[in-house]
Amino acid sequence: MENPEQEDKLEVVYRAADEYTANLVSGLLNGEGITAVLESRQVPWMDGVFKTGEGYWGDVVVPAKDAQRSRELIEAYESEQPSEDDNGQ
Repeated sequence: MENPEQEDKLEVVYRAADEYTANLVSGLLNGEGITAVLESRQVPWMDGVFKTGEGYWGDVVVPAKDAQRSRELIEAYESEQPSEDDNGQ
């Protein structure tokens, strides 16, 4: 029997450097049937000051029961991306 408290618990699976990347990762997880939520660390009227201080834009969070699978999907996605050293070759 599952613990009802764990069903409601959210876990950070990705720290995004910017909003674009956060949306990309969230879309990847949602496309796999995992409910992903963005938690921005930004305050609109402060024009990115928290990104500078925190070092990242915000978090992608998922239900705790989906955290491990989410990390595996993100890792697989990142390993498929060309590195900056590849120069398109």
